[in-house]
Amino acid sequence: MIEKRDIDLILNNPIDWEKFRNKTVMVTGATGRLGMYIIEALIKADIDWNLSLNVIALARNEQKMEQIFGEDLKLPNVHAMVQDITEQVNWEGQLDYIFHTAGPASPSDFTDTPVDTLWAHVQGTRNVLELARNKNAMVFYVSTVETYGEWKEDRGLKEDDMGPIHCDQARACYPEAKRLCETMLASYEAQYGVSYMGVRLCHTFGPGIALTDGRAFAEFLSDVIEGKDIVLQSDGSAMRTYTYVADAVGAMLVAVTKGKDHYYNVANLDNLISIRDLAELIAGLDPKKKVKVQYAPSAGKLKYLPFKLGIMDVSRIEQLGWKPQVGLQDAFRYTLMSFMQRG
Repeated sequence: MIEKRDIDLILNNPIDWEKFRNKTVMVTGATGRLGMYIIEALIKADIDWNLSLNVIALARNEQKMEQIFGEDLKLPNVHAMVQDITEQVNWEGQLDYIFHTAGPASPSDFTDTPVDTLWAHVQGTRNVLELARNKNAMVFYVSTVETYGEWKEDRGLKEDDMGPIHCDQARACYPEAKRLCETMLASYEAQYGVSYMGVRLCHTFGPGIALTDGRAFAEFLSDVIEGKDIVLQSDGSAMRTYTYVADAVGAMLVAVTKGKDHYYNVANLDNLISIRDLAELIAGLDPKKKVKVQYAPSAGKLKYLPFKLGIMDVSRIEQLGWKPQVGLQDAFRYTLMSFMQRG
C-alpha cells in the first residue's frame, strides 16, 4: 500500500538511525496515515543498516493491519498488537520508544462523536504514559497546530506561542484534548521522569487518508474520483499549508533522533495556498478534464474550526536539517493516484 517512493523520501532525511540500534519501538495508530509510514520506514532502515530493531504495531483492526503491512507482519522483528488504545496497554519485553499517533482527528469525528473524540485522546495518552513510565520509554507525541488556538498576529507561530480556544463549544473536543495531552506529558515528566518529545502538524495528508472524514481536500479528491464538480461552501479565501505525509514522518524521525526541544512545528510553507486555489489545483488533476469548481451558500453540517489558524514558524525543525521535498502538485497527484490505482 505504501509506495517505495515515499519510504525513500523519508529516508532521504538527516536521521540518526544509530539511535534505534538494538531498540524496541511501539507505534500506536499503526494503520493510520502517519503510523503506517513510521512503521514501514523503521522496517526499511532496520534492513538497510542492520539495526536489530524491534517494531510493535498497535492498532484496533487486525484485518486492516494485515491489508496494509502484508508480509511485513511475518518478519521476526515486527509484532502486531491488536487492541483499542483506550484500554490498558501491556508489553512484557524491552520498550524504548513509543510513537503515539492514535486518536480521531477528522471533522466528522468532532461533529458526530465529540465525547468519544475527547476521551480517545485523553485515555489513550494516559495509557501510553503509564506504559512509558513502567518501561522507562520515551514518548513521541503527534500534536496539532490547533493547540495554538486563535492567532491574530502577523507572524509565524513559534513553539512557545499560545492563543485562546473557546472551550464552551463541542468542536473544542479536539484542540482542548490535544492541549490536555500535552499537559499530561509535561506532568508525567515532572512527577515520574518520563521523557517526551513531539511535533505539531498542520494539514498533513497522503495515501491512506479517509476521503469521507470531512476535510476539505479529502472532499475535493473524492469529487475528482467520482467525476463530480467541486462545490465550495465558502469564498475559499482561507489560507492553509499542506504537508505530504512522507515529509511529515521524515521530520518526526529527524526530531526524535537529533532534537533536544520538546516540540517542533512541522509544515511545508512552500505549500501555502487558499482553499479556492487548492480546489482549482485538485480539479485540474481530473484525468478526464471535466471537473469544475463551483460556489454555493454554506449549508454544511460539519462544525468547522470557529477561528482562522495561524501559519507555523518551522525554523526550529529546519535547524536540525529537515527540508520538505514534495510540492503541492505532486503531493495531491500521488494521493489521487493511490485511490485510482485501488479502484
